Amino acid sequence: MYTEENIRGRFPLRDVLLKIMIVIIFIILILFVIAKVMGPSNNRERKNDDYDVVFNENLEAMETFAYTYFTEDRLPKEIEDSAELTLREAFNLNLMDSFTDADGKACDVNESYIRLTKNEDDYTLRVNLKCNEQEDYLLTKVNTYDYCENTICEKDSSKEKAENEEEEVTPEVDITEDSQETPVVNGETPTYSNTETIPNVNDNNADNIVTPPVEPEKTVMYEYRKVTAPILSNWSSWSSWQLNSNGYTAVKCTTTDTTCLKEIQLFSRREPVGVDSTTGQTVTDIVTYYSVRTRSILKEKSTDLKWSTYNDTSLLNDGYTYTGNKR
Repeated sequence: MYTEENIRGRFPLRDVLLKIMIVIIFIILILFVIAKVMGPSNNRERKNDDYDVVFNENLEAMETFAYTYFTEDRLPKEIEDSAELTLREAFNLNLMDSFTDADGKACDVNESYIRLTKNEDDYTLRVNLKCNEQEDYLLTKVNTYDYCENTICEKDSSKEKAENEEEEVTPEVDITEDSQETPVVNGETPTYSNTETIPNVNDNNADNIVTPPVEPEKTVMYEYRKVTAPILSNWSSWSSWQLNSNGYTAVKCTTTDTTCLKEIQLFSRREPVGVDSTTGQTVTDIVTYYSVRTRSILKEKSTDLKWSTYNDTSLLNDGYTYTGNKR
């Protein structure tokens, strides 16, 4: 009768191969689990890298646009005053295209903006961009330097040094001493001893001294300002519904927002989008459409400045207010 020991003794190679196969299967399972765990993490890292690249490109594009947008007439005039333009306003005025993130989703048009604030000696430019959960900003000190390609730019010490070296040198002027002429009395030039003092013919008697006129006291003038709101046209009719393939977001203008020139409304519905090739059944999905209406600026916003005495009731009654400046 054969025992288990005898069977094992007759087939040792089978036992070895069986053990090797079990080890190989175990290694394959471990590699499969590692691939499952590590794969999504790597994909997320690559996706985050794509988000950062696209976001930084959009942020730099907004900063470049800010340098061209803030022209002389758009600079804030008073210290601590700010001039701001949101991404929505730039989009409505067709100055810029709306930004999208790495997924093609539109960035926040209300929280994304450029803002220029006047300081005592320069300006502070803030560029803010928000795309879904990602938000960042840039702060730059700028001014209206002579070497700026646009109205404002960042300070460049190398260009300032070059300009100082090109300044013209003030020409030297020869200075000659004034000679004192000896007065002529009765057609003769009198002589004086070393101890005598030459009389000054320009001296006048006390009775002939002319008292200089007293300048009147200067009147302090105050600056007044009147801001006139822009005049807008009526809203156009809503456009026909179009497929929202660009991913527009709804835009609703408030009654006091005179910079909002375009409104967008959306609606979604489930409708057929194709046929399943395997089952032959119709595939449906949520499809979004958009409609647009616009208005235009008939008369731009204006600011009128006038100088007058304190408490000028005619100006105050006409809507002017004090700016705090005086001269």
